[in-house]
Amino acid sequence: MILSTGFPLRCALAALVLLCASALAVAQVSDKIVRVGAGAPAPGKPLVITAELSSTISVERIEVAYRQFGERDYRRSEMALAGNTGTATIPAAELVPPFLEYYLILTLRTSAVPETYPLENAPEHPLRVDLQGAETTTPPITILSPDRDERLNPEDVLISFSLSPRDTGIDDRATRVFLDGVDVSQYVVATDRLYVLRPENLSGRLDGGDHGIRIQLFDRNGTVVTDYRWNFKVTRAGQPFSAGPASEWVHNVGLQLETRQENLSNDNTPYNRGTLTASGAYQQFRFNGKIYVTNEETDRRQPQNRFFLGVESPWAKVGFGDSYPVFPDLIMTGKRVRGVAGSLTLGWFNLDVSKGDIARKIESDTIKTFPSDSLASVQQRDSTAHFGLYDASANPQRWAEFASGTFSRDVTVIRPSFGREDSRIGFSLLKSSDDPGSIRYGVRPQENLVAGSDLVLRLDRRNIELTGQAAISATNRDISRGTFSDAQIDSIYQDPTYSEDYRNRVRRTRDEISRFITVNENLVPLSAKDLTTLAYEGAIGLNYFDNTFRLGYVRRGQSYESFGQPFLRTDVRGYNLSDRLRLMEQKLFLSGGFEFLKDNTASTKASTTASTTANVGVSYYPRSEYPDVTVAYLLASNVNDRNLSDTVYAIDDRTDRILVQLAKEFTFGARHNAVLSVSTSTRDDHTVKNLDTRNTTVSLSNSSTYSIPLQTTFSLVVNSSKFVTGFSPSPLETTLSYTTLSASAQYRMAEDRLRLSGSLSPTFGDIQRVLVDASAQYYFMRNLSAQTQLFLYFNNKLFGTPNPTTDTIWSLILRLDV
Repeated sequence: MILSTGFPLRCALAALVLLCASALAVAQVSDKIVRVGAGAPAPGKPLVITAELSSTISVERIEVAYRQFGERDYRRSEMALAGNTGTATIPAAELVPPFLEYYLILTLRTSAVPETYPLENAPEHPLRVDLQGAETTTPPITILSPDRDERLNPEDVLISFSLSPRDTGIDDRATRVFLDGVDVSQYVVATDRLYVLRPENLSGRLDGGDHGIRIQLFDRNGTVVTDYRWNFKVTRAGQPFSAGPASEWVHNVGLQLETRQENLSNDNTPYNRGTLTASGAYQQFRFNGKIYVTNEETDRRQPQNRFFLGVESPWAKVGFGDSYPVFPDLIMTGKRVRGVAGSLTLGWFNLDVSKGDIARKIESDTIKTFPSDSLASVQQRDSTAHFGLYDASANPQRWAEFASGTFSRDVTVIRPSFGREDSRIGFSLLKSSDDPGSIRYGVRPQENLVAGSDLVLRLDRRNIELTGQAAISATNRDISRGTFSDAQIDSIYQDPTYSEDYRNRVRRTRDEISRFITVNENLVPLSAKDLTTLAYEGAIGLNYFDNTFRLGYVRRGQSYESFGQPFLRTDVRGYNLSDRLRLMEQKLFLSGGFEFLKDNTASTKASTTASTTANVGVSYYPRSEYPDVTVAYLLASNVNDRNLSDTVYAIDDRTDRILVQLAKEFTFGARHNAVLSVSTSTRDDHTVKNLDTRNTTVSLSNSSTYSIPLQTTFSLVVNSSKFVTGFSPSPLETTLSYTTLSASAQYRMAEDRLRLSGSLSPTFGDIQRVLVDASAQYYFMRNLSAQTQLFLYFNNKLFGTPNPTTDTIWSLILRLDV
């Protein structure tokens, strides 16, 4: 009966998924993004999101916007750009089942308006990462022999482990195996992700006593994604193995050189890039470094080259170069800093420090010069332009009209904290300022000061968790005139508009904080009356009876600002609660949440907007021949008290989203991973603007791993959207429907020395294009390879592009691992 029940089901699934397939992330069409992916989620571990660009010539910066399913607001983090790849790390604390939702924001050099990925309605129809399923999956490495802390006789020792076939982002050839600190990778026999090391291959048996195994897994970019260790014991002495001198020094060096030619929109651009990575460990000390250089580096852009050198020990870390330090999210997170970063961990006392530049100077451009007697007439012709003295020694003096440059901006963050992981209180101070003298012509150099505190308290074996943080900021919008005097205060804040009491408060504010920040009429706040720059939040979490409950409150003043956290939403207050229940031996998961937020915290706006978000999700993981099933529903509404006919300020909309997803791993001639996903999003705008949107996406995918060295992926994605692009004088309703088919394969041959891969992806409908790519990678030695890649974009019709062209990208990559 088991056979008769399971076999037809497998056949039906196989027939279905072999028609088409893809990854969980919905495939989208973009002329700037080739693919977006996320690492394998694991409980308690951060998640890495990567974006591969088809062209970086016009992309100045990429940010990832992410949120927990059911939240209204997205958090944002800047992606680290290296060549045509951007990466961002999402903290483990943000990974709350059932989903992480995210999309990308691309800042272009050629446009003042950022572009999103997905292109159409990204905030309401984002990409997703399944987090609930991660709780039921096994780690990427499966220990086969010996077991952790197992006791063995020397003749019984056989070291063996396997890698999960689902982790297709791992570079199998780069896997490193260490035995007692010695790199023994060359003695390991690897067959279809099964790794075996026999002691006789090491010319001897192992000594009696404790022994340690360490496995390092790398992704395609040479980055360590897993560092796995376990120990075992040998009961009696044998002959020491002779793989090399016993040493606790472990190291790895990788070098990658790339030349790339891009012909996009009939514009040919060459790129030359090099990446050097190094890591090492000696006893309790770890070293790591990375240098990335590219011909894209220019003084007219923020830094494109990247470097970092760091040293770590159990009690201290220090690094110099480009980093993304993580502090409490009211202070700093997701911001690149070029400078020094370090931390101390001394029992009950800890210290985190970061100091460096968050923006380097970009010199202003002089548009034209003219004599001083023409200044009035030139200013009258262009009142929005910037003007400055160009040559004071000339007769008459010469002035200039210029395009303002970018000041260099530094930041210093210090955070001492007290306590251990379960009970900790920290205090943070951030100071950031522009250097007015860094460029010749600039407008309104600024300064920022933030002070805050954070608290974590975990009780009853972490079943109760209390968290909270608070911060207050001061920002000066223009420090070019310096701190003002008493006479200037009296002159600026005159009667009857301002009282003597107000002027006295301004003087007291100046006297109290002028040692830390420039105080003049551009300082926000000049008065602590309404605490508009105060932000605080707190939450309580309970974990009992397979139930995870969380209740939180947040308030951020409308003028709160941190230069280290430019993505934080301000002028908001409200509460949120969520609950997740695990049933049937963690096979069934029930999730729900509710959030209510309001703006207008200082009561300075004409109306207050209330936002309500509610969600519910059900996931079932049967661990049998039946597929995993997830169903989720979200309701989001925004409303204020303005008349619905008000075309400027009225807000009254409701969004309904439904997601149904089926996933199944099964064997039918090969090992398959199939996913079927259907999602709909409907937004009804009840105001006169009538900005309704409709979006439906259906994706079907299958990834297969065969007994022969072949992996394939097939996919079908159908996307249909309807939205309004304008409402004055009349709405312009736009529809966008397209279907994308995709087939890709990778084949290994010549004793795994040659890897061939390619894909074909046609899109038809309102978007019409065909993407073809091919790649060949040859290993001259286990650690030395050359790879060539070719991308062809046959663009016939693209959304928002009037005259699409056929684009080509070719690259040659040399890689060496030592």
